[in-house]
Amino acid sequence: MKRNKPQSFASKINALSLPARQSIGRGLQGWQRVPKIHKAGLLLLIPLWLLLFTWQPAPKQAPVPMSGSLSLSLAPAVTRDIPVPDGGKRIDHTLAQGETLAALFRKWQLPGGDLIALIRAEPSYKPLSNLRAGQELTAVINTDGHLHYLEVNDKGLLLNAFRRMGQEFSVVTTP
Repeated sequence: MKRNKPQSFASKINALSLPARQSIGRGLQGWQRVPKIHKAGLLLLIPLWLLLFTWQPAPKQAPVPMSGSLSLSLAPAVTRDIPVPDGGKRIDHTLAQGETLAALFRKWQLPGGDLIALIRAEPSYKPLSNLRAGQELTAVINTDGHLHYLEVNDKGLLLNAFRRMGQEFSVVTTP
């Protein structure tokens, strides 16, 4: 008569896991039938999907209450003191729609050579041809009738300033 041997722990695990191992084998056989391009796509997309599924966005921060204060002066801009040569005159002008620097030079009877010298001195990033309505020009004309100084302001902010240096003009940062 044959005696029953007691089952070992490993043989019990083997018996319990047999259905799962068989289904994994059937799944691997099915995987062999999947086209290679689909396999590559799944191998790429499944980890990305798992990463997105487990990713948690940063928690929203509570809004910080406003603190401090900012005060802006709404008073009109103060006319600066620009030195005028003896016998010269100062002209303050606000540009109207369609006005050009050449038209103003003709109106003020300034020589065209001054306009050409002024345009030569203008930096390429601030062309004088981009003057707009509402900007303020301050021109100082010397006794010879030549332009001595020109500045362009927009709402109190100095955009350009030019001072005569001999026959040419140079850009100045402060008058």
